[in-house]
Amino acid sequence: MTMGGRPAPTPSTPDLTDGEGRRQGLWTDGDPHGGAMIGDYVDDVRQGEWRHYSADGRLRSRGRYDEGQLDGEWTWYRANGRVMQTGGFRRDSKHGIWERWNAAGEPLDRGRYDEGRKVGTWETFHPDGSVRKTTEHRSRRD
Repeated sequence: MTMGGRPAPTPSTPDLTDGEGRRQGLWTDGDPHGGAMIGDYVDDVRQGEWRHYSADGRLRSRGRYDEGQLDGEWTWYRANGRVMQTGGFRRDSKHGIWERWNAAGEPLDRGRYDEGRKVGTWETFHPDGSVRKTTEHRSRRD
């Protein structure tokens, strides 16, 4: 997110509260590193798509919340704008396929989580994309 070589400004949001002091609608929450999380609140709880920006305005990650918990697909980005990793959540736990790439965009590893626990086949890759190592993880039900 740059404009003429300069970082783009973080979008401004209304940051409104209701009569009971609960956050409602589009908000900006700062992070301890000078960046910001931007998304919607419903009755003081994060809901829907949120985006995390670095202090210089670059998109660092984006994904969804459901009733205040990480839920659904999330994507994290490197400083160069390439995808660093993708993965899913269910009720704040890693769930589903997770994949990571190095700075050049080459795959690092891939596998699946079941409610926060690695399961099934996990693969790590050589720089040329060939499989370097395969590891099997048992599910809780095995």
